[in-house]
Amino acid sequence: MKHRATRRRTLPQARETTNIMAGKSLSHHKINRPYRPTLLQEQTIEKQQKRFDTVNQMLEKVSSKPVNTSLNYNNNNHSPTENGHDDGSEVSIVGYLKAKPIKFQTLDDLLQNFPSVRTALLKKRTIPSSSSCTEAITSSLSSLQITPQARITPTLSTKSAWRTRRTFALVDDELRLVQTIVSGDEKESFGMIGDQPITRRDIRTLRGLTWLNDEVVNFYLALVARDSGTQGNLRVYAFSTFFYSKLSKDGPTHPSWDRWMRRGNITFFEYDLILIPIHQGNHWTLTTIDFRSRCIGYYDSLGGTDDMCLGRVYAFVEHMYATKKQIVPMPDGWRVQPMNMIPEQANGSDCGVFACQFGKYLAREWPLDFTQAQMAQFRLQMIYEIYTKQLIV
Repeated sequence: MKHRATRRRTLPQARETTNIMAGKSLSHHKINRPYRPTLLQEQTIEKQQKRFDTVNQMLEKVSSKPVNTSLNYNNNNHSPTENGHDDGSEVSIVGYLKAKPIKFQTLDDLLQNFPSVRTALLKKRTIPSSSSCTEAITSSLSSLQITPQARITPTLSTKSAWRTRRTFALVDDELRLVQTIVSGDEKESFGMIGDQPITRRDIRTLRGLTWLNDEVVNFYLALVARDSGTQGNLRVYAFSTFFYSKLSKDGPTHPSWDRWMRRGNITFFEYDLILIPIHQGNHWTLTTIDFRSRCIGYYDSLGGTDDMCLGRVYAFVEHMYATKKQIVPMPDGWRVQPMNMIPEQANGSDCGVFACQFGKYLAREWPLDFTQAQMAQFRLQMIYEIYTKQLIV
């Protein structure tokens, strides 16, 4: 009996000890630990962040455009917000994307689907100072009349070689050579054309649906321009992507242009056609200066346009007339033209290939009759052409 009583007295103590241990164990499980997303969640977040970054870049591009562009309209006709109120409050593009998810490829698509974004940006615009380069470009644009392409008289070709042009498909030996070219040390060099080098790492961007890098586009257009004036070809010069970067940074009338042109031995007015590749963000386009038709053309495989780009190039041509030929103002008949009756891409990765083919076809005076379905073939051809340093005609 004494033993049982002892057990009864010790039982509450044991229970109390058990509760204390359980409390300690429970408190241990309540420790907050940092949240670690899974790999799939990280990829989703990264894709979403890239999308938002792209939107922000496009919005910055809109707000940096000149006042006298096609995006302007009368205050009485501007679009209200989705709620019916146009109070000019802060615009959250993230909220718009969540409320109305869409797939857009160009700036025009974004503005078309989000009229309130356009309205808010127009309200926030400030008129640039009179001394700024942007105002000079804007004034040049305001004096221009963008000619619809349907009204443009096509320039007569200097030759009829395009009539005998054929679509070239690589044969077995050439396809095996292409496979060999993309395999091996990525740092291996394949030579230069002028001052444009190329390595295997660069050529690999032509595989699959990879975006082309600057080296491939610069090298290929330099290859196009190398045949300038030979065998009845047009006299063509191709600027590198560095040209438009400098034009955007320094402006069209910077004193360094004269030294820059002399160092490159660029006889500006002796060419029939000048090619200007432009890489903005994640998209390739091509701008051309055609001295025969006095037209500055903008070729975008997504069907877009860039008024600021056209204005800068126009102001640069105007500056060249003033400094090289002492002709002020520049001769009549010059116009800017965003080309809209051209082949269009059907994905988000072939813009670089389209820009290169635009340059090749225009330099050869061929009709722009290729399609998205030929892009895979063009990629293989470009690898072969870059390696052999000879264009396929």
